[in-house]
Amino acid sequence: MKLVNLVTVAALSATILAGGATVFAKEERKVQTQGEVKFIPNIDEVAVVIPPETKPEVVIPPVVPSTGPLTITYAPSMNFGEQSISNQDQTYNMLAEMQELTDGSGPTPYVSFAQVQDTRGNNEGWALSVTVSEFTSGTQNGTLTGAQLSLLNPAINYAGNTSSNAPTSHASTLSLVPGAATTIMEAVQGKGAGTSSVVWGDQVALNNSTDAEVRNDAIQLFVPGTTAKDATTYTADLSWELTATPANKP
Repeated sequence: MKLVNLVTVAALSATILAGGATVFAKEERKVQTQGEVKFIPNIDEVAVVIPPETKPEVVIPPVVPSTGPLTITYAPSMNFGEQSISNQDQTYNMLAEMQELTDGSGPTPYVSFAQVQDTRGNNEGWALSVTVSEFTSGTQNGTLTGAQLSLLNPAINYAGNTSSNAPTSHASTLSLVPGAATTIMEAVQGKGAGTSSVVWGDQVALNNSTDAEVRNDAIQLFVPGTTAKDATTYTADLSWELTATPANKP
């Protein structure tokens, strides 16, 4: 009697009562499952500078160690070297910045750049601006009246696979008016995620230069001949500011 009951249960378990039809499970040779990862804004990782030019290979420390999802990792200092006092209008090219080679063999002339990293993950955009002060000293003729910095022929280096997400740079010639904030790189809404650099200078030309002082002609300082100059060092402050809201809307 027990044997009969077991056989009956086995038969019923393979039967679906839908119009009396009997359905048997089929073989499955192909199935689909899911993988999942969730990203959040990066607030803990220390930002690193990603060199915009791959050759020569250099290691560049950030101007200020920083963390956070929206940060400036690098901005250039501008040194125009030693110049003779002149009563004529003069334009001086910047001394090329020197960066350390990764193999430890010493510093090398390198392009100047400003770099932004955006790991917020919200694609809201951003704007990077710079404000330059007057060139001043503590001497009698303490201000280089009429002196003006110019940034020429910028190039955007975007370290991302989706090139359409790259930000935009300023115009081919940009004169910085002392005291006025000027946008130099901008990502409208939907752009700018990852690492973006605005670059000034020709790395090939810097590599091939045989001058004792290698200069970057993409960053220039104009000084009028009529401006009185003392035999001293004049300095200016460059204030770089990154805002979470782009100046222009898409």
